[in-house]
Amino acid sequence: MKKILILFMALLTLTLTGCQKEDHVKVYFFRSATCPHCESSIEYINSHKGEIPKEIEIITYEVSTASNNELHNALVEKLNVEEEYKDSVPFIVISDEYQVGMDGNATDFNNLITKAKKYIDNDDYKDTVAETIKELQKETGNIKFQGSTLYKDNTIATNIVLGVFGIIIIGFIGLIVFSRKN
Repeated sequence: MKKILILFMALLTLTLTGCQKEDHVKVYFFRSATCPHCESSIEYINSHKGEIPKEIEIITYEVSTASNNELHNALVEKLNVEEEYKDSVPFIVISDEYQVGMDGNATDFNNLITKAKKYIDNDDYKDTVAETIKELQKETGNIKFQGSTLYKDNTIATNIVLGVFGIIIIGFIGLIVFSRKN
């Protein structure tokens, strides 16, 4: 009986820890507080969160802070953005693609989500912004970038928390069973 319980607990632990994989396609939205297109786009995204797949995370960076502006400029260089668009916002990065401009409307929103969806379960996805942040931090020391998550489905985080509590409960049950004398 003890061997069966140990085997069951081991399998359950492996299964629950396997649920911790977190694969999000990250959409980086560089904006300015003085940009009306940025604000209307953010409002539109916030009012249509239910239409965003759970695998997509949207992160915004306000370019008026020096570090975020430095990140924006590094990405403009890395992605070979055309000269006329180098200072434009909204500036959106998905993998190694960029988009300049967006209005708070269904067409722009749907195009953005369609671009991000193509990277879900796709080996071609790379997080160019995260790579650029690491490069800048190596060059400049421990510079901090202030992004904020606009949208992220927390289902995975909830599953992780439930998994951990499940493991704890199973551990207590195991202790009770093993502490009893046969």
